[in-house]
Amino acid sequence: MTSHGESRQNGGRRTAAVVLAALALLGAALLVFALTSQVGAPPEPALRTTGASADGTGSDGAGSDCGGAEPSDAGGDESSAAHRAETAEPSQQPATAAPETAAAAALPASEPTGLRIDSIGVDERVFPIGLGEDGKLLAPRGEQADLAAWFDGSPTPGESGPSVIEGHVTWGGERSVFFELGGLKPGDRIEVDREDGTVATFEVYDAARYPKDEFPTVAVYGKTDGSELRLITCSGDLDVDGHHLDNTVISARLIES
Repeated sequence: MTSHGESRQNGGRRTAAVVLAALALLGAALLVFALTSQVGAPPEPALRTTGASADGTGSDGAGSDCGGAEPSDAGGDESSAAHRAETAEPSQQPATAAPETAAAAALPASEPTGLRIDSIGVDERVFPIGLGEDGKLLAPRGEQADLAAWFDGSPTPGESGPSVIEGHVTWGGERSVFFELGGLKPGDRIEVDREDGTVATFEVYDAARYPKDEFPTVAVYGKTDGSELRLITCSGDLDVDGHHLDNTVISARLIES
């Protein structure tokens, strides 16, 4: 038989466990509130679920801090994500409403040096960034945290194929370069300064938000008919560690050069 003292002790343990669980939930809620209330809520496009994993193949995967899923095979041969883009299910592809202006011919390679998006007040330098040891796109850090970063494994902006530029939505509790990115709409213009002195102008045709574990790797990094641009940042709710659960992806086509 259980003594009266043992019952009280067990009851006390259960009460303590409930209190600790409640405090943990409260702490997580306060963390999320503190992080979001520092800078307000950024604009976000509608959430779009692909029904696929981050690598587009049905295996487990997840988006990175700001750059989405691993792009390490996106530019290769028929075994690459570029090939998979040609045979991907329609749900994995972004919306493809035609830009108002005709697409321009692709440019020769030249690395990006600056990025301007007048509709959301972006005018910032661009620097190259690569992959981490895990094969995922690194995120800007340190003195370059508030800059836009071009994935140096993707085509340069203006070349044939999808050029990928990422940036933080917030950094250190403050607004960062892509805080307003989710507010872009079809028809908005994006200008990229290039090292050779030319300017590549793109027109937005799609804006969407994806859960990081359903990041549309094929649609973002895979083969395109002409020169395209992908802008990526973090978005959505925060987890208990203060990390965003989604990625915003802006897709645009080259219209002037």
